[in-house]
Amino acid sequence: MFWLINEKDVVTMRVPFPSISSTLAVQAHMYICLKSGNDKEFLKCQTFKPAHMVAHKPPYNYIKETPDISRNPFNYITTIDCDKAFCVSNVTVSPDLLARSRKNVSSELFTEIQGKIQSNSYLKEQLDSNSLAQINQKISV
Repeated sequence: MFWLINEKDVVTMRVPFPSISSTLAVQAHMYICLKSGNDKEFLKCQTFKPAHMVAHKPPYNYIKETPDISRNPFNYITTIDCDKAFCVSNVTVSPDLLARSRKNVSSELFTEIQGKIQSNSYLKEQLDSNSLAQINQKISV
């Protein structure tokens, strides 16, 4: 079974991008599941930092989301990066990685995200399944 999580779910994990020694691989972030099943897609979420919102630097397309338990599991104002999705195949993501306060984003927020990524071209970065599992104990190949 390769899909213990569903669309709209929010998981906390490390991502080996651009390499297994990069910041995303060392520090865990929250990711929203855009597509579940065997071929998964995730969008990165991180605490909003005004210093990151510089003209002509990514993220170009994003949603700034305020904490609201009726919409999201975030504890702080959060940037949802709509520039790229991280894709991975043939892995099992444990439900233990689901956000604690709320396991997913609301249908309303998910629709906003889908509109944002469909109205702008976003990249799909394919992750190596073995590297992802290597840095996340609760993800298996």
